[in-house]
Amino acid sequence: MTTPRGRPVRGPRSDRTTIDIGGSKVAIRGLLAGLAVVLVGVPGLVPAAYADVGPSSFTNAAATAVGRTPSGVTVTVRKKMIGKTRVASAEVLPANPAADDDEYLAPANAKTAAGFIDLYEDFAARPGGWSDVATLTFTFSRPVRDPSLHVFGTGGSSGASTANRDDFWPAIDMVSGLPVKPAFAKTAGFPGYRVSAGTIEPERVYSVRSTTCGVVYTCGTVKVAGTVTEFTIKLRARDVRYGAGGTNPQVWGSFKLSLTEDVSDAPVSYGAAAHAIGDSFLGRSVSADHGAAVGTRVRGLPAGTDDDDAVTGSPARVASCDLTYSLVVPVRSQSPAYVAGWIDFNHNGRFDADERAVTRVADGALAATLKWTVTQTPRTGPAWMRLRLVTSAGATASPTGWADGGEVEDHQIELVEGTVGADTAESGAWRAEAATN
Repeated sequence: MTTPRGRPVRGPRSDRTTIDIGGSKVAIRGLLAGLAVVLVGVPGLVPAAYADVGPSSFTNAAATAVGRTPSGVTVTVRKKMIGKTRVASAEVLPANPAADDDEYLAPANAKTAAGFIDLYEDFAARPGGWSDVATLTFTFSRPVRDPSLHVFGTGGSSGASTANRDDFWPAIDMVSGLPVKPAFAKTAGFPGYRVSAGTIEPERVYSVRSTTCGVVYTCGTVKVAGTVTEFTIKLRARDVRYGAGGTNPQVWGSFKLSLTEDVSDAPVSYGAAAHAIGDSFLGRSVSADHGAAVGTRVRGLPAGTDDDDAVTGSPARVASCDLTYSLVVPVRSQSPAYVAGWIDFNHNGRFDADERAVTRVADGALAATLKWTVTQTPRTGPAWMRLRLVTSAGATASPTGWADGGEVEDHQIELVEGTVGADTAESGAWRAEAATN
């Protein structure tokens, strides 16, 4: 018998089961016993648990769990029990920036994020067969691309002794999604389990002396491949019975989520910006950054290292007329959005409030035009420009921080005195050209 984390415990009695939450072992049965004192006379009620610290958070109750990612994207998890299944325990896994790396997850520090863990009981166990336990529907506040589902300590074992118990090997099926059904893509882990586009299931089930990740319990990370606003998974359990079996079927389900993000790459003095990647972006495409670690804070990249494509060519010009400068920015917008841009006209190493331009982007738009008006002619020399596509007007106020969708791009430009030509409005105008590296 082991904990959902995969560490052995003595004996298979469910009242000795512990879980590892943020590095501390918690006796679930003991905790539930304490709650029962308060909730006498309220059968079937499991109170919500809260995690209100850290860069991400979750609340969890029997029917619903609600999480918030660092970028501001929220996810609501609706749980539907199958048959007589009930949620005996609904707990939060708090965000913990100091959590140990997990060899079965990707990124390895995925446990720094918040998540939730449920104990499902009383489903219709079938010795030697499969049972449907529950479905979980994950709904996001914004479209997200390729979210990662981190599964650990999912499975179960119950009984009065090692000779009389049931082991429940789990399977997870992809049921549906919006706008289309996504697919699982294995990223890491899942020893002893096979991952296909539609299912995570054991390679084989068999009698065991002890359990761990890959033996009864499953642990790993899958990418939910696609851009989704919602997806539904189903949890199943395969019963392997020993002797007379256990008295109460039970399966743990433990999950965390992380989102792909795009980040800035201007010098440190300009501050960092990060966006959850969704269905709208600058240029022709957007690539995910910081894939090796889940973010607990806004992190930029080293200056000039990101592969951005909204401003291309040599030179890339910002046309001007008097003291007004304009730039047409290619976009791919699947929902209404805004584009904000900052140019460091005064070369002070910051993006100031009066160096900002903003425009609204319609659903389905392919371009957005930014216009800056300055009060005096900027001096020549290298300068940095930041572009942000965001999903709300309020998010255009700052050149730094998190955003719940879109993309950020930083470009080094050169402010030079312009000449009469196709790209300038009049003699003496100015333009911004891409700096040569």
